[in-house]
Amino acid sequence: MKKGIIMTAKRVACFFLLLFLFGATPVCVLAQNAPGTDADSGEVEDILKETQKQVGGNHRIGIVWWIPAEFWEASAKRQGSSPERAREMFASLREYTIVCVAVGKMGIGTINWSTEADVRSNTVLRDSAGINYKSVTELSSDAQGLLSIVKPVLTNVLGPMGQNLQFLLYPAKTSAGSTIADARRPGSFSVVISDLLGQKETAFGWRLPLTSLTPPRFCPIGRERVQADWKYCPWHGNQLDEVAAPPAPAGEPKKKEDKPSQVSSP
Repeated sequence: MKKGIIMTAKRVACFFLLLFLFGATPVCVLAQNAPGTDADSGEVEDILKETQKQVGGNHRIGIVWWIPAEFWEASAKRQGSSPERAREMFASLREYTIVCVAVGKMGIGTINWSTEADVRSNTVLRDSAGINYKSVTELSSDAQGLLSIVKPVLTNVLGPMGQNLQFLLYPAKTSAGSTIADARRPGSFSVVISDLLGQKETAFGWRLPLTSLTPPRFCPIGRERVQADWKYCPWHGNQLDEVAAPPAPAGEPKKKEDKPSQVSSP
């Protein structure tokens, strides 16, 4: 059932973006046949994999989904928009850190979903310095417009889960002006849920940047591809350069590797 919840979130993503952007009918097959290159489609799926977290344990189930602006932009590009147009369309959403949360307690053949009020009052955004932020209630007209379209449709398409998938919008920046969750730059943040999951506090964290949005990196020793936020190779234990060379083509001798530059440990 947990896997089904995550797959439902993917269905949500491809559906509501089509609906919001292009007035599409509520059939996800439209997303599967939508224009765009294989690279565009792969980017959307890869972002989804990195930004969704499962809720599980203690007879609870659900998802916590951080939706960076890059996800909206990649979805628009998949539909044929230019990168410039995609950034322009969703520029106003960069005012927020957008998170979707659905949590429920499993019963006998049913799921008792937490109400919007409970999710909102028990969920905070925590930045890398450990400072918590509550969801904002006064939204821009663009953000209000998005939610006014998405929420009723999700209820009709997904039933109880769609009805109980809560959109929480948090500040995009700290009081010092730093971005809390920048998908393309090193950093970290968490979405923290209190009490609703059978324990005092449960944190769902992200370490950045997202691998799906950064140039490929490879271990200089074994040439294995590594994630964007890794500081050390898990196979060889060596420190990784900020930008590591790709594998040499088959039959081509490997070039002499320079000594990896020193980077700070996680």
